[in-house]
Amino acid sequence: MTKKPLIILFVTVLLDMIGLGIIIPFVPIIFKLHSFFPAGFSADHINVVLGLLLAAYPLAQFFGAPVLGRLSDNHGRKKILSLSLFGSFLGYLIFAAGIYSSSLWLLFLSRIIDGFTGGNISVAMASIADLSKDEKAKVRNFGMIGAAFGLGFIIGPAIGGILSDTRISPYFTTITPFLAAAVFALANLALIRFKLPETLTNRKKRDVSIKGTFINLKTAFTYKHLKTIFIAVFLSNLGWVLFEYFFQVFLYGKFHLTGSGIAYLFVYIGFWIVISQGYVVRKFANKTSARKILKITMLPSAILLMASIFVGKTDLYVVLALLALFIGFMQPNFSAILSESSEEDSQGEILGIRQSVVSASQFIAPLAGGFLLNVEIMKSYETPLMAGSLLVFLSWMVVLMIRPFEKKISFSKASK
Repeated sequence: MTKKPLIILFVTVLLDMIGLGIIIPFVPIIFKLHSFFPAGFSADHINVVLGLLLAAYPLAQFFGAPVLGRLSDNHGRKKILSLSLFGSFLGYLIFAAGIYSSSLWLLFLSRIIDGFTGGNISVAMASIADLSKDEKAKVRNFGMIGAAFGLGFIIGPAIGGILSDTRISPYFTTITPFLAAAVFALANLALIRFKLPETLTNRKKRDVSIKGTFINLKTAFTYKHLKTIFIAVFLSNLGWVLFEYFFQVFLYGKFHLTGSGIAYLFVYIGFWIVISQGYVVRKFANKTSARKILKITMLPSAILLMASIFVGKTDLYVVLALLALFIGFMQPNFSAILSESSEEDSQGEILGIRQSVVSASQFIAPLAGGFLLNVEIMKSYETPLMAGSLLVFLSWMVVLMIRPFEKKISFSKASK
C-alpha cells in the first residue's frame, strides 16, 4: 500500500535535488564568473554581499518552511508540495534572468522566492513519516530519501557541468544550468499533481501565521525532551553549511577549478552520498539506535572536515569519500529522533520546525562566512571551512548529552 507513494516521493526528492545539484556549484562563485559590481568595488565588500546572497534563500525558508509544514497538516501534503515546486520553477527562471541582465536585485529576488516556497523537502519528509510505522522504518525511509539527495548530486552537477561547458557548445553559459533546473522543477510539479496520492489521513487545523513560527521555535528550544536535540541539529548544520556553501570558493581559490570543474567534483561527492544514505545508513538503522549512530559518526565527520583543508588534490578525493560516508548519517538520524518524539498528527509541524532550525543555521552560516572570508588565519578561503569543522565537533559534544525521550509530544498542546 505504501510502496508506490514512497517511490513517487523518492523520485520527487530526486528531481528536486537534481535541480539544486545543477545550480549549487555556480551560486557561491557567481561573482567570480560574472561582473555585477562597479569598478573599484573592494573584494572584502563583494565577500559580504556574497554572504548576503547565500543567506537570502535560507532566511526566506526560515519563515516559509514551518508555515508550509502547518499548511500541509491542514490541507494535505500534495497541494503544498505543488506550491513549493512552482516557487522553485519561478526562482530558477528569475536567477537566469539576473545573470543575463547582470542584475543583482534579481538574484536576490530569485533566492527569496525559491526560499519562502522551498519547503519541498520538509513536506516530502512529512509524507514519508505518514507512511512509516516506527523509528527504524523512518530511518530506513529517510535514508532512502538521503540516497535521492546523493543521486541528485551525481546527476545534477553532471548536467550543470555539461551545460556550462563552452568547450561542448558555444551556446552553453552559466545561464543554461538555471534554465535546465527550471525544467526539472516543472516536471516535478507535474509528477506531484498527477501521480502522488495524498498521504495524510488525519488532518488538524493549525495556526499558519509567522508569529506562530516563533512561538513554536521557542517551544522547541525550551521543551525538555527536544532542547538538546535541536541545539545539536543547529550546531551540526551551522558547521556543515559553512563547508557546503564555501567549499566551492575554497576549490576556486586553492585549486583554481572552473564552474564546470567544481560541478564534476560534486558528481564524485554525490556518488559516495548515494552509497552512504542508500546502503550504509539503511543497514545500520536495523542494528542500533539513531542516538548511538550519531555519537559514533559525528566526531569523524568533524575531523574529516578539518582534514579537507590541508590535503592535496589527490588526497582530497579520499577525504571527501570518507566525509560523505560519515556525514550521511547526520540528517536521517536527527530526523528520525525528532519524528519519533512527536505525536502522529504533529509530524508535519515538528519536521517544519526542524527545517526552521536548519534554515536558521543556513542563513547564519553564509552571513558569517562572508565575513570569515575576510579573515586570514591561514588563507582567507580556508577560514569558513575551519569554523565548520569546529562547529560539528561542538554538535558531537551536545549529542553525547541526548537522552531517550519518555513520551511523545503534541505540539498543539505544548505551544499553549
